[in-house]
Amino acid sequence: MRERFVIDVGDFSRFNPGPQAPVWWGILGLVVIEATVIMAFIATYFYLRLMAPAWPPEGVEPPPLLLPSISVVLLLGSSMTMQWGSKCIENEQYNRFVVAMFTSVGLACTVLMLRWQQFQELGVPWDEHVYGSIVWTIMGFHFVHLISAAAGTLVVGILGIKRYFNPQQKIGVVVDTLYWNFVSLVWIPLYLVVYWVPRWL
Repeated sequence: MRERFVIDVGDFSRFNPGPQAPVWWGILGLVVIEATVIMAFIATYFYLRLMAPAWPPEGVEPPPLLLPSISVVLLLGSSMTMQWGSKCIENEQYNRFVVAMFTSVGLACTVLMLRWQQFQELGVPWDEHVYGSIVWTIMGFHFVHLISAAAGTLVVGILGIKRYFNPQQKIGVVVDTLYWNFVSLVWIPLYLVVYWVPRWL
């Protein structure tokens, strides 16, 4: 008789700060699904690039680099403030934790404002050709996820003001930081595809 694969979940609890918390696996599953969607967008982008006679289309310049490059720096900085916030919870530095959360939200809001300006600078509508459609889809997808990450972290920051989290009960901070880092770091390959590929290929 073949031995069955069994996972012991007897120690799982929402109070565990890592893989022994069900919500940790939930957010990991969400990240895997969204990463798959992003890889599909990137594959679609390159497929369309290979099929197109010109990329971008004739008369369309590659998008300007300044604002999206600033966004990369700000998002990397926000990941650092999120990590700082996690360390503050470990050390029971609650005021610093709140500062870290709201700093991250502020950086995200700045990136969102820059992203809105980037939409204006693309110089192409979303429905005129496949180039515009895939670029708007990629940027819009990340824009929406950045809004969701900022909203979630805002809630975490408000709960931090109320001293909801502590070293023993911090799974909310752990999963929020995990998702935030995903949303921040995934902008790097998207940035390279949208802004640099038209210049390189």
